[in-house]
Amino acid sequence: MQSDPLEKTREESIVCIPEPPEAKPDISHLSEFLDRTRTVLPLAVIGIFCLGIVAFLYFARPFALPIMLALVLNFLLKPVVLALSRLRVPEPFGAALVMATVSVVIWIGISQFSKPLVLWIDRAPESLRSVKQKLHDFTRPAERLTKAAETVQDMTTSTPEATTKVEVHTSPLKDNLVSYAKSFLVIGLETAVLLYFLLASGDLFMQKLVSILPTLRDKKMAVEISNEVQQNISRFLFTVTVINIFLGVAVGLAMWFLGMANPVLWGAVAGLLNFIPYFGPLCGTIILAMAGLLTFESVGQALLPPLCYISLHALESNFITPLILGRRLTLNPVVIFISLIFWTWLWGVPGVLLSIPILMMIKILCEHFKPLAPIGEFLSGDKAAETRRVSS
Repeated sequence: MQSDPLEKTREESIVCIPEPPEAKPDISHLSEFLDRTRTVLPLAVIGIFCLGIVAFLYFARPFALPIMLALVLNFLLKPVVLALSRLRVPEPFGAALVMATVSVVIWIGISQFSKPLVLWIDRAPESLRSVKQKLHDFTRPAERLTKAAETVQDMTTSTPEATTKVEVHTSPLKDNLVSYAKSFLVIGLETAVLLYFLLASGDLFMQKLVSILPTLRDKKMAVEISNEVQQNISRFLFTVTVINIFLGVAVGLAMWFLGMANPVLWGAVAGLLNFIPYFGPLCGTIILAMAGLLTFESVGQALLPPLCYISLHALESNFITPLILGRRLTLNPVVIFISLIFWTWLWGVPGVLLSIPILMMIKILCEHFKPLAPIGEFLSGDKAAETRRVSS
């Protein structure tokens, strides 16, 4: 059988096709790869550095927390010391006078509110049973549905369920409270001593910082950033404190009008909880709802205290505070919530109180450095962004 000449020609053409030469290593490929990843390596280093800072703040809480508390309280009380210095009161004496006044106010508050608060906590088990009894009418349909589901499950189950023995172990609550009180006193004492030195030293730290900076431009920038941070944080803390005092007075008057027992206590609780965004008003609503259920017989009347508190808080947070603080100090609500979660995990209850001032300091610092300006814009709220666009 003769072979097909066309097929033979096709095979020869396939065999004769030369293979492509192997690619040889080229050093330029490595340089191109390094150029493409040059921006990734600094980001990785920055990320590792930020994680190191977070780890340091977490494990160095006994050291870092008093310093941060003293700095924030220094922003709040520094204008009072400066006002006394204008009246020719030396700063060390003015700082001592301010610290003594604050200590007396705190002591009076603790002595006035400790007795009713301890009494209310002691009656908590009995109070919870009373609240459960009053809410029984609302939970009765759910209980009936649960019992029906359990009956159906018993009918469909062929084998009887083994009873389990439940053991209730009491937690060492007293030991935990004593330990927490000791740590609180130690941190409070360290914060008070450091705060006095910060208030009494005046502008000593700023003068030292300006003296060691190399250029005049750096000195001016340091003074500008320091003044803006101090003015904004002082204004924010002072304004929020005054607003919360008036809110506490309004809540106390509302509780007195509704016939609640210890209206001064509930007003003080509302004012203190309002320093904590989101979580504070939620806790205040729950506490006043429980207090209303313990005070009044009907559930409808018991809901009036939390409703009054929610109304007053909505008026304060949506109209009064934004109007007084202005657009400059507006922050992104999502960033505020994330900051609350982060600092609560890092430092607990003190972290909740410090989260907003720390966020404002970071925002101000980012706005003064051009590479970090997008971060400052992200931390700002919509009103602040609008203001900057209009002004530009």
